[in-house]
Amino acid sequence: MFDSKQQLICNDGVISVRPDSRQPRPPGSGSPLLLEPKRTAVIVVDVQPAFTQLPAFAAMREIVPRIARFLPFARATGMTVVHLRTEFSANMENAGRPGSRTRQMMLGLGSESQNPLLRGRATAEIVPELKPQSSDLIVAKTRFSGFWSTNLHEVLEARCIETIVFAGGTTTVCVESTLRDAMFLEFNSLVLSDCTADITPELHESALMRVDLFFGWVCGSEELIPMLEAAKTKSGVV
Repeated sequence: MFDSKQQLICNDGVISVRPDSRQPRPPGSGSPLLLEPKRTAVIVVDVQPAFTQLPAFAAMREIVPRIARFLPFARATGMTVVHLRTEFSANMENAGRPGSRTRQMMLGLGSESQNPLLRGRATAEIVPELKPQSSDLIVAKTRFSGFWSTNLHEVLEARCIETIVFAGGTTTVCVESTLRDAMFLEFNSLVLSDCTADITPELHESALMRVDLFFGWVCGSEELIPMLEAAKTKSGVV
């Protein structure tokens, strides 16, 4: 079972997330993440009824209350909250060429005319428990990565974002795909292990291990919340 064993410290409003140095690591992967809340975005990935209502994604339903608990703390420190949602135009015209893997997987959720991810359907919206606030941003995507053919990169750059905190699902697919692209675009990424989920625990844990070793950092939301409160107090955010 994956155990991140991160050390979190807040100093002068900056949160340090340091991996466990006792674990064998590739060179360079043990450096701490320095998270400044105002330069950080929380990206919530694909928490939509089209996924949470399916038995295969039952674990995504279970993380909704934890994400709902975490987001107010993030907003209170000045973090930007971005909701990624997968949605397609009429008849899935932008879901990929006929026969492509992307199109095949999306059609696995429903036909071209009745797909739950068609734009405008209630099942393609963000779940009510995570209803976006007026300060939140929503970015629609048509592929696993939230950066592919979207304005997500520009949105983050316009807000001088340096760090991304990930929640949502699935960990191995849309979260990890977006996170890898984020790394290539020079963002640092932190995955909330208890606010992300996959179709099996094994897949979830394998993704967390890859992120922890190669692509970013991992910690639990309950570890991070006290650090956010400390950062808020230090910075004087009201």
